[in-house]
Amino acid sequence: MISGSLILPGLILFSLFVTTLVCTGLFVKLSPKLGLVKEPTSRCAHIQPTPRGGGIAFVITCLCSIGLLYGNELMTRGSITAICSGGLIIAAIGFWDDLNQLSIKTRLSLQLLIIISSVSVLSPLPAVELWGFRLEASWLMGAIAVLGMMWWLNLFNFMDGIDGLAASEAISVLVMASILIYFQTSTSVADYSTEQALMILLAVSLLGFLGANWAPAKIFMGDVGSTFLGFVMGMLALMTLTAGSLNLWVWLILPGVFWIDATVTLMRRMLRGDRWYQGHQSHAYQRVSRLLEGSADQNNLRHAAHRKVTSSILAINVCWLFPWAACAIIWPAWGILFVGAAWMPLVLLAAYCGAGKPGEIEWHTDVEVKTIPFDASQVEEIIPEEIIIKCDAA
Repeated sequence: MISGSLILPGLILFSLFVTTLVCTGLFVKLSPKLGLVKEPTSRCAHIQPTPRGGGIAFVITCLCSIGLLYGNELMTRGSITAICSGGLIIAAIGFWDDLNQLSIKTRLSLQLLIIISSVSVLSPLPAVELWGFRLEASWLMGAIAVLGMMWWLNLFNFMDGIDGLAASEAISVLVMASILIYFQTSTSVADYSTEQALMILLAVSLLGFLGANWAPAKIFMGDVGSTFLGFVMGMLALMTLTAGSLNLWVWLILPGVFWIDATVTLMRRMLRGDRWYQGHQSHAYQRVSRLLEGSADQNNLRHAAHRKVTSSILAINVCWLFPWAACAIIWPAWGILFVGAAWMPLVLLAAYCGAGKPGEIEWHTDVEVKTIPFDASQVEEIIPEEIIIKCDAA
């Protein structure tokens, strides 16, 4: 029976959720001793000192769960070793960056080496077909995959700027991708693929972390968590492309909000001559969050704004991007058109919100202002002519 076959996976996922929740709580208490609580700067979206680097909690629990399942032969795939080893090294670099700021050259160089080594494990990558044209040069596909992975890894780091956003985005994308794989392969619920197992394990561990990261956040995932997420999700995307369970268009559509916001922001900052790799608050989601906060410097307004922005992005993922991704699965030959249709409103929205522009959002409305003449004779005199003030002597 299907219900009986799902008992063990259900217990594993529940244990993973609870373990991550507990580990995150412990890390909140240990973070001051590790020097991970720092005063917020002008580029931060919070005003109170909050621990960062908390992503190490779901990194450890996720990798341990993968190792246990792989060791007991519940998952079999040679690329799991590349994901675990590469993800662990990426997380270690990110954790060191949280403790001691690394230079941009050192960080990018190390990331590039790890990504090249990991992508080579999945080679040869499948060809991309578009309206009769077939791109199948292995070296070219590998180069595109490496560049895409580099941008996706750092993109996730850039978009981790308000409470719960990066974790919620990753959970939604992983769950939607897993659902699409299920309908694409037409297998039973109990007969899951390795890619689906990895997606669900990561999503559940993130759900446990989100208990402390949702607004008002008690801890942030930091570079250790965001870069790990970017790397693992990128590798999962390449795994599904190699296995044929999902296509390129799906992975361009599902995380479309992150693709568009980060790319438009980066392009505007580079054209303006800014240092693109430095922290800033010019992403569209950051500008909308500040607009919702208003001028009052209150934590409750800030947390409410973070919840609204994150919830809105989740709604866009489910109600807008997921249907287009499903269309790209059903009609892959028209995938590029579905990507354009899914992205176009997001590009317009990012431009309208001023992604990449400094300062605050200014809404321009055409409001007709009328001047009403004031007639003093129509106002009754309410002030008495004489005011007598009596003062009693002490």
